[in-house]
Amino acid sequence: MGAARTRLKTYVLGAAVVATLLAATACEAGGGTGDAVASGTPSSSSSSSSSSSSSGASGASGASGASDAFSSTPRAPGTVTPGADDENVDEATGEEARPCADSDVSVVSKVYPHDEARHLLLTATNISDSTCTLYLYPYVSFGDGAVEQIGPMESKPKKLATVAPGGKGYAGLLLWRADEETTAVKSMTIGFVDSEDVEAGVAQLAVEFPDGTDFLNVGDPSVSATPQVTYWNTDLAATEKFMFAR
Repeated sequence: MGAARTRLKTYVLGAAVVATLLAATACEAGGGTGDAVASGTPSSSSSSSSSSSSSGASGASGASGASDAFSSTPRAPGTVTPGADDENVDEATGEEARPCADSDVSVVSKVYPHDEARHLLLTATNISDSTCTLYLYPYVSFGDGAVEQIGPMESKPKKLATVAPGGKGYAGLLLWRADEETTAVKSMTIGFVDSEDVEAGVAQLAVEFPDGTDFLNVGDPSVSATPQVTYWNTDLAATEKFMFAR
């Protein structure tokens, strides 16, 4: 982006004009208006305008609901709204939110029939009584070792997926690409890490396929870039954007 330059013009005033201005200023200093300006007290019109502007902003915020610190999109119920310096905070205690474990969340899956079930959405709901954070991305494996832990997409969100009780986090998968060989799998497990350290321990959780789905087709990670998974995100629209961009 370019920065616009403003050319300043200097005007030289004649001695007579300067004397006139100084005299006018001296006269105004004794009046009520001059006192108000000198003391910094706003005039009634500017005060009214400021009050109106402030109440208007407050009303707009109340109508739209709180939004996260990095987006104008209203947050989902149960989602923590962090500040830039405290993005991983339990609002109830003011302390750092703990990592989500397999016992803290309920995970359901959803396929998108319109694209031949090439994509899968995972929705993790915090069923515990305290705020927790879904770190990094789910460590997904399919079948009985048929497809081991799959890699992440370039989809890291601007803030951690910290969810309050009842809140939701999302992760999307690209299972296979058109014209590639696939493997049919009948089970899936996901793991949760306890920090942003990819070498941290992983707690496993079995996730059922969507109703009416007996198996999923997945690509072969040894010969292609699929399957892949997004990072956890509290923004469903952002998750689907990353998922369908692949």
